[in-house]
Amino acid sequence: MALKHGELRQAVIENANFLVRTGAISLSHHGNFSVRVPGTDTILLTASSSFDNLKPENLALLDLAGRLLEGEINPSNAEIVHMHAVVYKERPETGAVVHTHSTYATSFALASRSIGCSYEALVRSEMIDGVPLAHYGPRGSAASVDNIASALSGAKNTKAVLLENHGVLAFGADPAAAARANLIVEEAAQMAIYAEVLGGAKPIPSEMLKATLNRKNEFERTGKQRA
Repeated sequence: MALKHGELRQAVIENANFLVRTGAISLSHHGNFSVRVPGTDTILLTASSSFDNLKPENLALLDLAGRLLEGEINPSNAEIVHMHAVVYKERPETGAVVHTHSTYATSFALASRSIGCSYEALVRSEMIDGVPLAHYGPRGSAASVDNIASALSGAKNTKAVLLENHGVLAFGADPAAAARANLIVEEAAQMAIYAEVLGGAKPIPSEMLKATLNRKNEFERTGKQRA
């Protein structure tokens, strides 16, 4: 019998592979990825803690209360269900969530530092509030989930949260958008760390943030141009 939600499962696998291929992940390829089943309060979540050798059957179906509805999940990933669920609850428009320990962004998390909006790609990815820091709580605990919710409520214009002493949580409308957000955050963190050698990254002036978004939207409205 064919697995349910085949296209959603495949999208998660393809975008987990994208993050491995681009290197926006730690050396262990540790991570977990979820996608919301449209029109429901259920998610498909990778059942193991590595992005290596993912297959469609490696995704379990759960509800946002953490109840397992279909498939199986290992203990380390059962532990983080609520870390994903809180994003869907706080940002109802979210279609997918990805968690990694991408090297540069996680370096900010270990230093207890948020990522400011100094990289234009953050603005164009609708992250004009930069990437906030969610204070530490044991992995998947009520404290950690509450801290994620607090970070999200304090930064409405973002697509990611740094988990203090832990890693990164990124999200978007679908798996491709979530993976792209993770990649942009990793790029921003890498460049900000390099910029420290030159005196530190300088934030984009607040009055230019809206102008940058307006320019992007203006060109998107014109659609593809052909000669």
